[in-house]
Amino acid sequence: MDVAGLSDERGTRSVAGHGSNSVRDRRGRRPRSTVVRPGPVNVRKPAARAESPAAAAATADRRQAEYFRRVLTQNRRHIDHRLAEYQKAIATAETVGDTEGAAGIRRMARAEEQERRTLDGLIQKLQRRFPPRNGPAGG
Repeated sequence: MDVAGLSDERGTRSVAGHGSNSVRDRRGRRPRSTVVRPGPVNVRKPAARAESPAAAAATADRRQAEYFRRVLTQNRRHIDHRLAEYQKAIATAETVGDTEGAAGIRRMARAEEQERRTLDGLIQKLQRRFPPRNGPAGG
């Protein structure tokens, strides 16, 4: 039995791991070009200043905080949009006399409002710990 390249016989070897059977070897190898290219290609520019490990970690933390602040703010906008839709649906349900439907939608809206409060708290904590660079702290 050969399952995932394993055989019952100990002496047999799988050919999957051998490089001579690979697709790359079946293609002909092209000789390397000796043409001199004008200008540098993929050359890394030296850093303007060397950052200490602590400064690099602080920069990474700030970037990560900015990313999560954007994600949380985007999620909050989605919740605001859903809450607006729920309010329309509640008004429609009440207009047609569907009180049970309106109550169900209100429950969903309350859950969304709780989620919004949670997101607001997370965003505020991120802003306190990592103030926006163009914010009041000027950091």
